[in-house]
Amino acid sequence: MNVLFVNYHDFSSNSAIHIFNLANRLVDLGDDCCVCVPGDPETVQLIGHPRFSTISVEAGAAAVRFRDGAGPTLVHAWTPRENVRRFTESIAGGSGLPYVVHLEDNEDSIVAGHLGVDVADLHELDDVAFDRLPDALSHPTRSQLFVAGAAAVTVVTPSLVEFVPPGVETQEIRPGFEPELFAPQPADDELKATLGLADDEFVLVYAGNVHATNAAEVRSLYLALALLNRRGHRVRLVRLGRTFVDFLGAAEASVSGAVVDVPFQSRDELRRYFALANAFVQPGRSDEFNDYRLPSKLPEFFAMGRPVILPRSNIGSEVVDGRDGLLLSEGHALEIADAVERILVDETLSERLADGARRFALRHFSWDRSALRLAELYTRIAAPPLDEPTVARGAARQALYRHARVEPIAYATVRDFVDSRAHVRELSSLASDLKDVQRPWALKAVVASASPGATVLEIGAGEPHVAAALAELGFRVWVVDPYDGRDGGPSDFREIRERFPSVRFLRGTFPDVLPHDLAGAFDCIYSISVLEHVPLDALEPVCRAVDRLLTPGGTTIHAVDHVHKGLGAAEHRAKLDAIARGLGFPAHELDAVLSRIDDDVETYFLSAEAHELWRGETPYDEFPMRRCVSVHFRAQKTPDAADETNRSASPMLARA
Repeated sequence: MNVLFVNYHDFSSNSAIHIFNLANRLVDLGDDCCVCVPGDPETVQLIGHPRFSTISVEAGAAAVRFRDGAGPTLVHAWTPRENVRRFTESIAGGSGLPYVVHLEDNEDSIVAGHLGVDVADLHELDDVAFDRLPDALSHPTRSQLFVAGAAAVTVVTPSLVEFVPPGVETQEIRPGFEPELFAPQPADDELKATLGLADDEFVLVYAGNVHATNAAEVRSLYLALALLNRRGHRVRLVRLGRTFVDFLGAAEASVSGAVVDVPFQSRDELRRYFALANAFVQPGRSDEFNDYRLPSKLPEFFAMGRPVILPRSNIGSEVVDGRDGLLLSEGHALEIADAVERILVDETLSERLADGARRFALRHFSWDRSALRLAELYTRIAAPPLDEPTVARGAARQALYRHARVEPIAYATVRDFVDSRAHVRELSSLASDLKDVQRPWALKAVVASASPGATVLEIGAGEPHVAAALAELGFRVWVVDPYDGRDGGPSDFREIRERFPSVRFLRGTFPDVLPHDLAGAFDCIYSISVLEHVPLDALEPVCRAVDRLLTPGGTTIHAVDHVHKGLGAAEHRAKLDAIARGLGFPAHELDAVLSRIDDDVETYFLSAEAHELWRGETPYDEFPMRRCVSVHFRAQKTPDAADETNRSASPMLARA
């Protein structure tokens, strides 16, 4: 998929940091990306090394290029601001090319602040006033029409859905942080000395521009700094960012000597300044501006493992006060000063908040997880629409299997096979071997374990028939497979991808090919005739990866070929024991299930005809008939599973 991002400013803007990280990760997920910005695209070097191409708005639509020589599959307009809207419409207008609009602010609030009017009075103004707006701001009327024409809208925080017309799909895309940059780390003594910071000074760090919309709240932070020093605390503020308005006036003298102004820094240097902080403050309060945004520096503040003070607004609504951070109700200078003083005088509180901040970052902010959600959205937009019979069939299957009982450990039965022939015939007649009972069972098990809209991962799908069926049912489906012909699987990846456009692919081996920061990204992970091919010593790491990737309360489902009797039975039993152990099942539960196989007349055994397919050209004496069954596992991650900073040595999967 070829994705064109269009931003309203060059790569020195905070929005460009979002685009940079998402585009890089989308490339890792198999897409090609091009980012278009006004001015100099080489400013991308301020953030890091792009794995995508860049162009300038001034170069025009003709300059857009992708590796395959084709044009964009879709355009992602990063905000509905005028320069973005015009460029997007120059490419997509009238061509049928879908576009997505990203919302990250209450645009009306920003425009009203620029014009010096109340938001309530904004739409009383005439077009003459709006025509004087800079290109990097939204036109209140044109932006609404632009959003209404989008194939979908992404929002940085759920409250922004309020600005999306009914019927337009929305997807929350949160900012993240780069784990290699923003993590608990000691202060750089050399940098402290350069900035003139003493060891006994308490340091606050604030990174952000000051403009008309946030001038009052940043002023409150500076006044709080003055108040803390008057109370006898040695507190300094390291300030990064640009100032576009005079927000201090006569109060500037009160903070003289207490503020260290730092010029614009590259992304890599920013972490050195953040590491100086004893605490971070995001000033503000709940209002028509803050309630509709999520400042991109907040994930970075939390990730540094320092106490964070922030308003009871946007992401603050998910913060537990006193555990994850300290919340501001009014956001005035006195309240900020009191919050900082609490941390100053209470070392236990400071340590608890530092630990809580880091945990909060790991739970809530991940570029990899956000890119995964974005890729799922793009797939839904680009995939051909389902016809009415397919939709009707999907609804019937959901109703049929949503409440199906799936045992924690079981084996395939003739009864289940007959049911599949009646209701999922196309999946039960593809292979003429165990997969004809395994594929329908896996479909039914996933439907019974997760709701439509859940994000599902299939390990080693080969031809992803089950994944495609789940996508038709409304699941967001990913497949990870090397597609290199191993174990008799397919190797023509392009053909597979073209046949199954509703499925997203990660080409490689599990879990190595998955982006590193996808902890808790999947609601269900399943495999069909895969785990028995994993080397015995690799089964435990595979199970641990499944545990890490599942969301708390998520389910993992596996159909495993098992030689119950005959050539290779001992080796298969050793693997089955390792699989059960890795999924959290005690040995006696597996023993009890396997002991019933021989006496159960409904056990589904591999047929002689299927055995002939397996045997191929191997002489019968070297590959005699074996009693083969499909053993089924369903395990669930504990709903209250801790994040990766507190993961125990044993898997957290347990019987479902």
